[in-house]
Amino acid sequence: MEATSPIVTSLDERLLDLGSKTTFSSIRTPPTKKAKRVRFFRNGDKFYTGVVMAVTPERYRSFDSLATDLTRALVSSVTLPNGVRAIYTMDGRKVQSITDLEDGKCYVVSGQGELFKKVEYSSSKVRRGSSLSGLPQSPAGTGRQINTIPSCVKARIITLIRHGTKPRRVLRLLLNKRNAASLDHVLEAITEVVKLDCGAVRRVYTLSGKLVITLEQFFESEEVFIAYGTEKSTQEDFELDPEESKLVQSFKRGPWISKRQSGPIPEMPRKTGKRALTQPQVRTPSPASLMLPQPLRMHYSVGHVIGDGNFAVVRHCVHKQTGAEYAMKIVDKHKCQGKETMLASEVAILRQVCHPNIISLIGEQETTDQLFLVMELVKGGDLFDAIAAVTKFSEPEASIMIGHLTSALAYLHSHHIVHRDVKPENLLVEMEGSHVRCLKLGDFGLAQFVREPLYTVCGTPTYVAPEILAETGYGLK
Repeated sequence: MEATSPIVTSLDERLLDLGSKTTFSSIRTPPTKKAKRVRFFRNGDKFYTGVVMAVTPERYRSFDSLATDLTRALVSSVTLPNGVRAIYTMDGRKVQSITDLEDGKCYVVSGQGELFKKVEYSSSKVRRGSSLSGLPQSPAGTGRQINTIPSCVKARIITLIRHGTKPRRVLRLLLNKRNAASLDHVLEAITEVVKLDCGAVRRVYTLSGKLVITLEQFFESEEVFIAYGTEKSTQEDFELDPEESKLVQSFKRGPWISKRQSGPIPEMPRKTGKRALTQPQVRTPSPASLMLPQPLRMHYSVGHVIGDGNFAVVRHCVHKQTGAEYAMKIVDKHKCQGKETMLASEVAILRQVCHPNIISLIGEQETTDQLFLVMELVKGGDLFDAIAAVTKFSEPEASIMIGHLTSALAYLHSHHIVHRDVKPENLLVEMEGSHVRCLKLGDFGLAQFVREPLYTVCGTPTYVAPEILAETGYGLK
């Protein structure tokens, strides 16, 4: 018996070792939790049927990761300028954590600063067999079926007059495949824009006095419409007072649509986005008033304003040691709330690019309230002002500018970057006497890296590319 004892002991050790390995194996590979099938609606959009997603703790370890995937899944079907920022239950309670989401339930997503809107959404539960999402789908595979949209629908900007006491509010609305799938869709979009005191828009008339009863009427020759709630229309409603007439005319296209073949040279379109100061202002504010960070204050002296826009001011600055001149762009972060992603994207792209026909980023400094970008200074101003000053360029000069612009765009596209706001105001020129020597592309506020088709409608209406308005997806081609 004593001879067999070591064998028994050895066998017991092996069994114990095998049991411990099994135990450890079961600890390392816990059973995967079942995915929650959840439907998400767009806040306030009663026509969108929602997107169903599989939500698991393994896939989404944070609320932000889920919000990012939701934005990607919804972007081709609904308008979310700043992406998904909040999730609500169907009765308006804000979801604080992914664990709060329940299997088979529906929720509402909203953008930055939006209040919850209680409407009758298109579907009330998640049915078995519903397709899952989490990645961008083709437009045909998302909530609104693009193939059912009437052929008359095309991207078009209309002018709206809000019924009320004169002078009435005059607004603009872009109609496209997202908001004009039916007459009800258009009325919903108009309601969101004009914001009548009585609530929803019930009736819409053309400026000539015709009641709009079909979707096709929004895409015919008339461009100006009057929105009503439950009020009755009168003949005076269709007569514009001087202020209304001025606003309506300013919204219409430029005089080049006239059928006349002769006459004065057409006027330039209005300058958009920024106000350039062609005459430098003789003032040099103190560093304290500019709130310059210490590193910038040590190396640069800041002078007059070169130009300003909605979110930033551009000032002339000089490097104290070398005497080199630069442009300092000072961005007010408070005015950019909700656009932080765009601002970060602009800076990231400027850091990466290096091309003779693209404005160079020299340095940057950030504080709690402001972002300072030291950039290459182009003393000739922008192309818009140059065109306004000389009216026309010679063929050799035009050839130089087109060559420089296409070179810059080809470089960006080779690095998978789209600019999305190419216009004369964003093209800076270096002059040699009265002639253009060099053209440089600037203002990367709407630029973005392209990894998949984009559907966001953005840019300046006067210059926006047709493929952006088509909403069929655009990229580098």
